[in-house]
Amino acid sequence: MLSRAPWGIDSMENDHKDIRTDRLILRQFTSDDLNAYANIMGDYEVGRQFPKGEGYTREESTRSLDILMKHWKNHGFGIWAIVQKEDETLIGRCGLNLIDETSEVEVDFLLARSYWGKGCATEAAKAALEYGFETLKLDRIIALSRPDNAASRKVIEKIGMRYMGEAKYWGITCARYEITR
Repeated sequence: MLSRAPWGIDSMENDHKDIRTDRLILRQFTSDDLNAYANIMGDYEVGRQFPKGEGYTREESTRSLDILMKHWKNHGFGIWAIVQKEDETLIGRCGLNLIDETSEVEVDFLLARSYWGKGCATEAAKAALEYGFETLKLDRIIALSRPDNAASRKVIEKIGMRYMGEAKYWGITCARYEITR
């Protein structure tokens, strides 16, 4: 168990892979999450910020979930399912993703539209950064956003990341941020 830290982690469970914050549980995805995950990923407004620029089909959501679960097996860290503590409803995803092309680790977050603007992304992303620096001992973590995604960029700035300029990832121009330990 980890003591309460300024970033908001209450405790970590299951070999330091699940995190509890004030309002959220960040846990590994399972195949049982597919329906809820596909509903979030299929929302056009959520998907507008994806590299493809639109929501995912069920097949794409299935592939995405499979990739997230394999990332944990291959790297020992990854993207968690974000669930509400009060009722364990899946509301999004957040965690750390190794970008194979650059060997950089990015903090990644995404929420169902009904949870936008409630501080959940900030709470989860802060916990993911703490995990990356304290548990994984990373020296640097990046964040990427579409340049016009003001809400995402606000979250990234709230968690203390510094704007480094625009860069190309996955064939799209991204606003690139970073933070060091």
